[in-house]
Amino acid sequence: MKAVAVMVLLTSVSLVASAAAPEHVQFTGTVQQDLASPVIIDLHLPSRQDATVRLSDGSTLELATPGSPSSADVVRIRLLDPTGAVMHTATVPDAGTISASFAYRVCAGEVTYISPAPAVMPACGA
Repeated sequence: MKAVAVMVLLTSVSLVASAAAPEHVQFTGTVQQDLASPVIIDLHLPSRQDATVRLSDGSTLELATPGSPSSADVVRIRLLDPTGAVMHTATVPDAGTISASFAYRVCAGEVTYISPAPAVMPACGA
């Protein structure tokens, strides 16, 4: 009887562990900078991976899934200015997250982060 209980316990732990680490995370979002056309992001990133999106003005959007070299146990979204200075960092603490919806609006250097992303991003000055 004890062997059966141990086997059930090990099976349960295995299922919980696999549920906590999704195969990939879908990042959907928008980066709106001043009056420029918005940049639309729709990226499926495998677990334990990072991605960097270079924007036309030289700023960078960094995306990381749980277990990646730069994000131990959270989904992380970070916007950096052209010099590499961090403008904003957002984290989703649930390691089982399978999608992250976000929007950045940068107006005259001021950053607004919105999550989940709105259907229509308000323009600067609106």
